[in-house]
Amino acid sequence: MSVRIRLQRKGAKHMAFYRIVVADSRSPRDGRFVEQLGYYDPLRDPPEINIETPKVIDWLSKGAQPSGTVESLLRRVGIMQMWHEVRKGRSLDELGHIEDEARKRIDAKASMDKRLKTEAKVDKVTKKEQDAKPEAPAAESEAAGEAQSAPPVAEPETTEASAGPDEGEGTDGGDATSGSDGGASQDEAAQEAPAGAEEEPAASEEQKPE
Repeated sequence: MSVRIRLQRKGAKHMAFYRIVVADSRSPRDGRFVEQLGYYDPLRDPPEINIETPKVIDWLSKGAQPSGTVESLLRRVGIMQMWHEVRKGRSLDELGHIEDEARKRIDAKASMDKRLKTEAKVDKVTKKEQDAKPEAPAAESEAAGEAQSAPPVAEPETTEASAGPDEGEGTDGGDATSGSDGGASQDEAAQEAPAGAEEEPAASEEQKPE
C-alpha cells in the first residue's frame, strides 16, 4: 500500500481549513485516512501551521511521501531540514532549534508584511488628501474668472423718470397758487379805490365857505 501525507479539506465555503493526514494514495481526497498529523489554516494572519513533528518524522522514515503542498509546508516550518539531519544519524532532540528558528522567521515575515500593508494604506490616504487640496483653489479661481467675464447689469432709470412728473406738478401748482393770490389782491385794491374817491368830495364840501 502506497501511503501519502496530504491535505484533507474541511470547513464551509470560503471558510476552508485543512487537516494534514496520512492516507492511502488510492482513497479520495476527503475520504478515509490512517492518522491525522496536524492542520493548516490559511485564513489566519499569518497562516497557522500546526504539525506534530515526531509523528511526521516517523511516517517519513516509514516511506510515506508528502504531497507537493504538504512538502512546502514542512519546509516552511523546518521539518524537512530536520528530516534530512535525522537521515544523517542525528537525534531529533538535537534538532528542535531548527523548527523554532523557522517559526520565528515566519512570524517576522508576517509582521513585516502587515507593516508594509499599513504603510501602503497610509500613503494612499495621504496622497488622496494631497490630490484633493489643489482642487479647491482651482474652483475658486474659475468662479472668479466667470464673475469677471460676466457682462455688467444695467441699472433701471426709474429715478429720473419719476422725478419729471413731480417737478411739473409742483410748477403748475405754484403758478396756480400765485395766480389766485394775485387775483385776490387786485379785487381788494379795486374795492378800496372807490372808497377813497368818495371821501375826497366830502372833504372838499367841508372846506367850502357858508
